[in-house]
Amino acid sequence: MENRTKHLFLKPLCLGAGLCVAATAQAQDDRPLIEPDVTPVPVTEALIDTENFEIGAFVGVLNIEDFESSLLYGGKLTYHLSESFFFEAGVGFAEGGETSFEKLAGNVEVLTDSERDYSYYNINLGYNVLPGEAFLTENYAFNTNFYLIAGAGATDFAGDTRFTLNAGAGYQVLLTDSVAVHIGVRQHYYRIDVLGAEKTSMNTEVSTGLSVFF
Repeated sequence: MENRTKHLFLKPLCLGAGLCVAATAQAQDDRPLIEPDVTPVPVTEALIDTENFEIGAFVGVLNIEDFESSLLYGGKLTYHLSESFFFEAGVGFAEGGETSFEKLAGNVEVLTDSERDYSYYNINLGYNVLPGEAFLTENYAFNTNFYLIAGAGATDFAGDTRFTLNAGAGYQVLLTDSVAVHIGVRQHYYRIDVLGAEKTSMNTEVSTGLSVFF
């Protein structure tokens, strides 16, 4: 009788122990035979500093309609409202060339030397459309921004100051936390009547520059 009782009690215990051993073995079998040795590779990124102001200089080419293309240079002061929007104040200088009429007519001058001096100033609103990254190597990346910009100002040319609208786009690459390179294209629009009937002059600007956050 005693042996029968032990048999009845020991059988469930052995069965439970067997299940536990089987479950433990199954859990051990689920582990991979070879543990992968994966080490994260740190990536250093150039980030915009916490400063909101940015000052820079640029150089490029300005196509002055009817007055040839000219070397352009100038400066910009930018205030970043947020990661997306910014205000920009800019000034640029160039010099108008000869018109086709002046080249054909010989000694005829449409403008004096002082009237050929070209300068503009404007205030613009910019919007960062496509922020992204550009990888120089596997371990180093530059933050970038593709932005749209537009605004208004004035142009001093041909002996008069003319209200001017401008619009364009640019690409910014952050070299370090506080230094950036810009490449941009813009169109400047103003009314002019130097060569006869008044018309809208469209002047194309292509420039590149360097700026510093402070």
